[in-house]
Amino acid sequence: MSLSGRYFVETYGCQMNEHDSEKICTLMENLGLEPGNSVDQSDVIIINTCAIREKAEHKVYSSLGKLKEAKRKNPDLVIVVAGCVAQQQKDELTRKFRHLDLVLGTHHISDLPDLVERIRNSRERLTKVDFIDDIPSLHMVAPGRGPRPICSYVTIMQGCSNFCAYCVVPYTRGKEQSRSSEEILQEVSQLCYSGIKEITLLGQNVNAYGKDCGRMNGFTDLLEKLSQIPGLERIRFTTSHPRDFDSSLANAIGALDRVCEHVHLPLQSGSDRVLHLMRRGYTFSDYAQKIDILRSKVPGCSITTDMIVGFPGESDEDFEATLAALERIRFDQIFSFKFSPRPGTAAEHMSDQVPDEIKRERLAQVHAIQDKITEVYHQEIEGSVVEVLLEGCGRLENQFFGRTRSNKIVNFSNSQNHKIGDAVEVKILRGLKHSLLGRAV
Repeated sequence: MSLSGRYFVETYGCQMNEHDSEKICTLMENLGLEPGNSVDQSDVIIINTCAIREKAEHKVYSSLGKLKEAKRKNPDLVIVVAGCVAQQQKDELTRKFRHLDLVLGTHHISDLPDLVERIRNSRERLTKVDFIDDIPSLHMVAPGRGPRPICSYVTIMQGCSNFCAYCVVPYTRGKEQSRSSEEILQEVSQLCYSGIKEITLLGQNVNAYGKDCGRMNGFTDLLEKLSQIPGLERIRFTTSHPRDFDSSLANAIGALDRVCEHVHLPLQSGSDRVLHLMRRGYTFSDYAQKIDILRSKVPGCSITTDMIVGFPGESDEDFEATLAALERIRFDQIFSFKFSPRPGTAAEHMSDQVPDEIKRERLAQVHAIQDKITEVYHQEIEGSVVEVLLEGCGRLENQFFGRTRSNKIVNFSNSQNHKIGDAVEVKILRGLKHSLLGRAV
């Protein structure tokens, strides 16, 4: 099976979506299509979507609206919407957008080549969004295509079984499905043989890896096995759920040299009442205790989080608890959002919705506090020497960039003729709000 022409992939959302898009690109090239640089140059356009935030969903609708004219000019153009919005909206998308050819759910990425060929031959309009027990694309190996050529994503599981009140993931990705450790080890060994130095293990809830198969210590066992692969220098993972984060994982991060000292652990709110409404399954005290254990086992560990402001019923007192949580934990960085109701979730129809103006004010307060905390962390690093994995060239002449083991971005000058993939000792000269400036030593 082979087709001619060009394809173009537009991606919205998280690292999981980025890696799904890498798989889509691999499938399209196996089909015989070449990557296009723009919509105008392409014969197949795939929009890989995210439904976590309302804003991302609106971007998808905007992109589809713009493609109507492209379809008018080129009736043979194949337009595909894949990912979470496709899974959520199903046939509604083809009803709204008559120029849309294919709605492809999260479990059917591997079917894309067959469906594209079918559409090209018959001009059918198709929807494929059912859930299946063993997702073929979960087992696909796709090389990294992003701006970090020595880093790669590896999906170890897909889906989530937690059903937090605000989250669409169980509805758009399905229940938790873990890959076999043997398959993951083989993929990582293959990536390292090709020159990859750093991997990021992906899953909606990575520290629940293996529990759907009865392996209670599956994730820590996997980290130990991965740490023995020749050529692999750094291991990262995202995202973790606090309920599944325990002392054994903290011990593993501290004991395994190749596991980076960075944990992304979404808190979402500092209020126990709001956490209960969110169905998160822990209190702030539970969360803080786990952070204390982590910091005792992994001194200097960088901790990042997600925060939602304006969840239904969030009072001024609840919000103050979130601000207090920021000061108590002192995260290295946070990703904070205004609550937006997602279709099909328990929070969609909750009473006491918080006005948008109040959400904006609260979000601004969160940003102001966290910016100061992050800036202090970065200033404290000034004068120290850190290991940076060189990932590419910076914007300025003789400037390069990379990340520390704690996942901080460093832009640095290089007088030692280092190359991409080298672990470089860098002296930090200045700590900025979102990055560090340094010099190779």
